[in-house]
Amino acid sequence: MSDMGRFAKAFWRQLRQELRYLSARAELSARYPQVKLEAGVVLKGDLQRLRFYGSAVVQSGTVLHVGDAKSEWSEGCGSIEIGAGAVISPNCVLYGAGPGGLRIGERFDCGPGVGIFASRSGIDAGERAHVFAPVIIGDDVIVFANAVISPGVTIGAGAVIAAGAVVTRDVPSGCVVGGAPARVLRERRRET
Repeated sequence: MSDMGRFAKAFWRQLRQELRYLSARAELSARYPQVKLEAGVVLKGDLQRLRFYGSAVVQSGTVLHVGDAKSEWSEGCGSIEIGAGAVISPNCVLYGAGPGGLRIGERFDCGPGVGIFASRSGIDAGERAHVFAPVIIGDDVIVFANAVISPGVTIGAGAVIAAGAVVTRDVPSGCVVGGAPARVLRERRRET
């Protein structure tokens, strides 16, 4: 195949991909008119498995990956559920692919560069190629910039995750955690 033929083939493949993406965004906007998806949000997988439960803002550069019925690696499963009042800052990765998925409560405040993963690659001998476990985040949780939340973690209501934290275990409600791996630093101060 000539260089021009390869270029034309790549051009049409890219154009088809762009049209599918625009169609998916239009479908999501029609289903969830109260949700603001900024330009540059990347949507991956079966978007019927992406659910919003009220108004939300998802900022530019964020990836929402819900898995796909056709994807063997994700066992044809995955989901992301986002509660009302959520704000997801730029360049986050919400990875709900695989069994279990990702569930986020109301009034979620997510800083830039955060990664939340319901799956990961297996790293130990004999471990499956991918390890799946649901991530559940309660209401009124704040996650500061560049934190990472691992598969199988439950974060209780009102918890705060410090910037750069690597959360590998459950976080109790109302606690502030930080570090790598994250540990409880203190309880969150209550309003008086």
